[in-house]
Amino acid sequence: MTTALGCSAQASETINVISTVTAPNTFTPNGDGINDLWQIPHLSDYTNSSLKIYNRLGIIIYESKGYTVPWNGTANGSNVPAGAYYYIIDLKDGSKPVTGEVTIIR
Repeated sequence: MTTALGCSAQASETINVISTVTAPNTFTPNGDGINDLWQIPHLSDYTNSSLKIYNRLGIIIYESKGYTVPWNGTANGSNVPAGAYYYIIDLKDGSKPVTGEVTIIR
């Protein structure tokens, strides 16, 4: 900016855009190439995040630090049965964890 008297000033500002993480509630890992992975938009933006997926007995069946590889509906190398699974996503940014249910349809 320059004034009428010729004085000038310059400033800059950094704006950080925080992406909202909203996990889909279903996916179909049946090998047809459509919706075979549980893709969670913007989760990869949070490189320190953690994700835990639990079965109905409360046993962790999937866990990741960061989200570089989406979950494919398996546990210990085998397909998990169709049904509801529960997740906790901790973004590690001081916000409340994102929790919910994801249903696998085969």
